[in-house]
Amino acid sequence: MTQHFPLRTLAGTVAALTAAGILTACGGGGGGSSLFGGVYDSQLAFDKSKYTTITVTLDGVSTPVRWYREVCYVAKPMKLAPTQSAGAVDNQACGYQNMNIFVREVDAARQDNAILLNVNNAGWLASYQGGKGGWNGTDAITSANYSGADIVNGGSYVSNSDTDKKGAALARGFVYINMASRSRGAVAPAGVYTDGIYQGKAPAAIVDAKAAVRYLRLNDSLMPGNASRIVVNGTSGGGAQSTQLGATGDSTDYLPYLKAVGAAGIDINGNSTTLSDKVYAVVAYCPIQDLGSADLAYEWMFNVLNTRSLVSADQKAGLIVDANGNELVRASNPDPSGSATLMNKFVAYQASLGLKNDDGSALTTDNMLTALQSEITKAASAYVKSGKAFVAYNANGSAAANGVAGGSGTLYYKNDFINVDASGAVTFFNFSNYLKFVAKQARLKALPAFDQLGQTPALAATATSDTTKAGATIYGNYSGGESNLFGTAAQVYSNFTEYAWNNNNGGDAINATQSDVGLKNTGYTWASNPQQAYLLNQYKLINALPYIGKTDGITPHWRIRVGARDRDTSFTVAYNISRALKADTKVKNVDYALFWDQGHAGNYDVQDAFNWIDQRLAAGN
Repeated sequence: MTQHFPLRTLAGTVAALTAAGILTACGGGGGGSSLFGGVYDSQLAFDKSKYTTITVTLDGVSTPVRWYREVCYVAKPMKLAPTQSAGAVDNQACGYQNMNIFVREVDAARQDNAILLNVNNAGWLASYQGGKGGWNGTDAITSANYSGADIVNGGSYVSNSDTDKKGAALARGFVYINMASRSRGAVAPAGVYTDGIYQGKAPAAIVDAKAAVRYLRLNDSLMPGNASRIVVNGTSGGGAQSTQLGATGDSTDYLPYLKAVGAAGIDINGNSTTLSDKVYAVVAYCPIQDLGSADLAYEWMFNVLNTRSLVSADQKAGLIVDANGNELVRASNPDPSGSATLMNKFVAYQASLGLKNDDGSALTTDNMLTALQSEITKAASAYVKSGKAFVAYNANGSAAANGVAGGSGTLYYKNDFINVDASGAVTFFNFSNYLKFVAKQARLKALPAFDQLGQTPALAATATSDTTKAGATIYGNYSGGESNLFGTAAQVYSNFTEYAWNNNNGGDAINATQSDVGLKNTGYTWASNPQQAYLLNQYKLINALPYIGKTDGITPHWRIRVGARDRDTSFTVAYNISRALKADTKVKNVDYALFWDQGHAGNYDVQDAFNWIDQRLAAGN
């Protein structure tokens, strides 16, 4: 196939010279320079002989696959404490900054094949790859002894399933990569770093993704696959990570961070050489993006039609039940005043984005519901046209709980919100009833939804005004949020929004006092907070919207999917990103849609997704 980037040959020359020993690493903490001028380029040479051959069944056929295990993509990886959220971790040298690379043996010598780069930080949590608890390297891999190997010896994969992206990728000859990355929860050994032990704070996850891409480009001629044809795939926090990577290609904002981790293509002065961290395409599912305004968007979405109050009333009346009539807990309305405050702030925020509808009019809260209704009804219509079963209007159906801290049990509900005829035409839709259904199938998050830490006296033990029909207390639906993604590496967490900072309770039984966070602890309001500029920059660096339309290296091809009953973030978030992308003249393709009867998840439409990838690759630009 046509090579689209002329730098590929130069990258291959550098990697080949490195492998031959012509370019050698310097002693001490640095590396030798290369033809790219990157300080650590020679140290980051790919060893193409270092792999294990595993055997899988692909479409019923025994198939040998090369596994390049835990390839460290930075020269200065974060040292790990022996125990992480993944448990006891074996790879303490580079467990959060490596790639597991898989390719069929028959495709290993190809360099025209695409690369599927999977990012995996669900919930914006750090994603470890490697053995756990002393894996011996030979025992069959399980979830208990290894993290990060999607493709395993003896595994069976198929190319025609809607849920098997591994089979679809392997059958196409793609290089399949799982990428680990630092993010919230990543812990370094005490005393190793001068700025604390929480080394995964924003924008670490994005920096690592960029460093991984730079590694692939540096070693392009030595590795299977074409680093000019990287397709990034991620879900939830991974969807946000892939979106941010795609939106910020070659942005200079990340250079100091790339230098700090020893990424490829960074010269002695901290500038980028000719290496790029641009990617070819992004396939993002339910991206947890725009965190600085996500609390506002969430409260607007679930209060603009009075959803929280309506669900609370149904809860107290005993109307939220499973198929056997057993009452389910779905209400979560601990702070109506706070909800109103945040939803009202969203009005100005949405207007400030300057986004447009297809007719050129401003996309504001005045017409957002109309835009979202169009997307929801299109999702229902497409679902029926595809031949899938649909709960008829006024008929009863079931929906399993889906979402972070979403409650347990399967909701038994009446479809009182949409009617779709056999041709797929939507003849009736009630948005208020639909949002009430979304909030019942998976319990809404408490307030604030994302910047939660330090907000309540005892988090999940906080009583709300909601009760069951029998009058039993219902407690707040707190799951922590993303507050520990922010702040310095010395801080456990930092509130990163005005509301959460000003309402931090000062410490409680769940969260120890964070003396330098919050109005109560510091005496500083958000407006006078000396750390405000630092925090604002942190969430800018993991927010795609400030970069779309302003980044020369933005990804040209985008596919974004969100479940039509996903309540883990507001429907406005991904929709706003799609509108910004469509206005960016450097973006060639934006395929955004909601997916009917789907909650917070990804890779449920693999065949359509890979057909889209095939089309984009065939287009050749």
